[in-house]
Amino acid sequence: MSRTGPPNLASQASLGVDREIASLLSAIEHEKVPDRLTQLAIELQNELIQKRRHETTN
Repeated sequence: MSRTGPPNLASQASLGVDREIASLLSAIEHEKVPDRLTQLAIELQNELIQKRRHETTN
């Protein structure tokens, strides 16, 4: 038997949290990334690629 009442509080709270997370992610995406952080990310990516290549050849 289904009830046709207002959405329960847990669902409402979950939607509020989802909106807050979306808002935070949007703010993060619009932040300027310092050049040093970008360079470190590139170096990390390159090291991970090298490690993966090394693991697949052994």
